[in-house]
This record gives sequence, structure tokens and C-alpha cells, in this order.
Amino acid sequence: MYDLKARPLGHFDVAVCGGGVAGVGAAVAAARNGASVVLIEKSGALGGMLTTGLIPNIMDCANKGGLVRELLDFLNDHQMTCSRLGKKADENGNRIPGCIIDSEGAKYFLEKACTDAGVTLLYHSMLSAVDHIDGHIHSILLTTYCGNYSLSADIYIDATGYGSLADLTGLEWECGDPAEGRPNPASMSIMLGGLPADYDGTDSVEDKNRYATMLLENGIDISAQQATLVKLPSLQTWSMGFNFEYDVMPDDIHRLSDAILSGRKEAFHVVEGHKKISGYEKVYNAGSADYFGTREGRRVFGAYRLKNEDISEGRKFADGICLVTAAVDVHKLKSDDTTETQRGVYAKAYHIPFRCLVPLGSDNMLLAGRCLSGDFYPFASYRMMGNMMTVGEAAGFAAAMCAKEKTFPAAFDGTRASAYIRSLGHEL
Repeated sequence: MYDLKARPLGHFDVAVCGGGVAGVGAAVAAARNGASVVLIEKSGALGGMLTTGLIPNIMDCANKGGLVRELLDFLNDHQMTCSRLGKKADENGNRIPGCIIDSEGAKYFLEKACTDAGVTLLYHSMLSAVDHIDGHIHSILLTTYCGNYSLSADIYIDATGYGSLADLTGLEWECGDPAEGRPNPASMSIMLGGLPADYDGTDSVEDKNRYATMLLENGIDISAQQATLVKLPSLQTWSMGFNFEYDVMPDDIHRLSDAILSGRKEAFHVVEGHKKISGYEKVYNAGSADYFGTREGRRVFGAYRLKNEDISEGRKFADGICLVTAAVDVHKLKSDDTTETQRGVYAKAYHIPFRCLVPLGSDNMLLAGRCLSGDFYPFASYRMMGNMMTVGEAAGFAAAMCAKEKTFPAAFDGTRASAYIRSLGHEL
């Protein structure tokens, strides 16, 4: 037997596992609604893929209010966003506001939102075990640089992206496409400096293919087949997507580790190859992602599962807590796969119902972010960051109300979460 030497951290109304955009949305919403909240994050910064993952693009945000709008307004006030497409700044050098964000500014804002709301934030804390009986969670174990700790809560929120809390509680999940069980590819993202200063990035599929062709003609064959470059608000650095790592399942640490090694190796050779191209000799790697981009984790089975027909018919629900307007975006599932992202599944604006956040098999857990209950193609649409932060806010509100009213999520009236989301200015 292991001697875990776990020290107690006490009891909270709500414990949120995962400090990405969904986890922050959940923690802030719960705390603003009167709950005592602890937010557990395995890294040393908030934001997940938005910040430490170097994907600084808040997609599907135009119809969002709440914390999404607060974040964008804050960053806009500090010249820390720019447009995704076209020119990034006007003739006076002022950034044209948009959904591309400055990662460091976002880290600061997300921390400030949490601390201002009274959230207890635990960094470098990894969820490692769950004490539960028949899915009811009594406490969780955290492994940290400072030793092991345990804590308990009335309601727990899985915002890990991987569905780690749900898995440790023994809940059912799936991952991958319905035909072969292959997940969306993982990716190593990097930040480039030294590109031609007037280059604003790849604005279209044609631009991506053109850039990839230029690389190939110079001996650089990228695994993603298409190259994505997004100019950042600094106007001196670009986020680059070039790498696809296939069959990275959420329960295979060996494949995950190998994928990170492979991605960083490819990044080195891509950057070195740029230096041999006329006009690109000064390109350098300004940083690779600390948070490896696994697009797909566990999709946990919930009280309702979003289905293909829900998104293709644009269904709305009385307990709708997020209006998704993004298209289906499936990346290559294997090296010889198509680059057609929608694959014949075309989404109309649709709701994510609150019931998708209520997992089967646990009475005191809610799901937030990518692990919510949905099929493969809906997942490839709703996984965008604007949606995930909104879903987090709904989960946080419901968790706070459940803790206050001494009830469980399955008995919570999801129309209340819908009304709360509307009150924050989100379009439904």
C-alpha cells in the first residue's frame, strides 16, 4: 500500500477541476453566485489551450456575453486583441479589435476574475484519485509539488478537457469517430517571430495550402498538410499550426508522450527549414506550447447527448445554455485522410441543453467544456472556446444553486441555467 500522506484542505461548496476557459467560467460563475469555490489547475496559468496551448483564438464568440465579453472588452481596452482576418491594425498602428488575443493579457484577466470573485486557486495541482461510492464523490486527492492534499465539496465540476474526473469516478465515455474510433488529431503549436513584418497570416484554405506548398518546395513536408499562421496582437509574432499527431487517445500516456516528442521535433525542423527560404532567414521559434493540443478527450455520457440531427436541424431546447454557430470542424483523422472539415454534416445554429452537462452515474458532478455529452460530429462544432466558457458559466451557476439548495444536478431545473445565461447577455 502507498502512504499518500494527504493533508486536508477543507470543504467547499463547489470544486472545479481544470483551469481552462470552461473551468474559469464555472469557477467565476459559482463564486459570483455565493458559493465557496476551489479551482484546481495542473499548470501554472489559467486559460488552457487559449493561453498555454498557444491557440489564442476565441472562436464562436460573436453572440456571447458574460465572461467571454468581459475578457474581450478588457483586452481591447489594452490593445491586446486583433482581427483574425485581413489587416490587424489601422494606419495609426491601433489594433483592429477581434477574436485573436494576447495570451499574457488573458492569463492576467482570468486570474483577476477568479481572485476578484473569491475563488481559491490551486496551481500545479493534479487530480489523482476520487473517493466515491456508486458515483457519489466524497473527496478528491490532489498531487502537487508541495505534497498530496485532499478536499471535499458538495458539487464537483469536471472541466479537465480530458474528462479525468468522470473517468476516475468510473463513468462511461467515448472518444473518436463512429466509423473507426479515431479521435481528432492532437497538435503541437508554436509561436514564430521573424516573419516578414507585412505578412498578416493565412486567411483562407487557399492561403494555408499556398503556404504549405511553399514549405514543401523548400523541403519542408508538414504533417498537417496545411499551414495556419495567425498574426498576434503584438504584430511581431505569429501563432503557427503545422503538426498533426494521430490516434492520441485520452487513456494512453505513451502515445501522448510520443506525440509531444514528435511535435516538438517537427517544430524544430520547420523553423530551421524557414531559415533557408529567401525572405524568411530571420524566422525563429518564440515558444512552443506548454499545453499540448489534444482536440478530443473523453466525451462523457450524460442525461442528454447532442446528436447529428440536433445540429443539422438547428434544434433549440427549453434548457438551452449555449447557442452554437460554429460549423463542424473535423481535422484529418489519419495521414491519408481528407482535409474536408464538415464531411457532409452541416450545422445550423443550435443549443447545447443543460442536460448535456449532467453525467450519468454520478449525482454530485457536472460536466463543463469538451467532456460534455455529445456525439462525434456535434463535438467537432461546439468545442470552440467561446462556447466552452459559456457552458462553464452555466455549470458554475447550477453548481452554486445545487450547493445552496441542497439538491443535485439531475434534479436542477435547467431552464434556470438558461435564464441565467440570458441574463449575462449571451444570445440564445
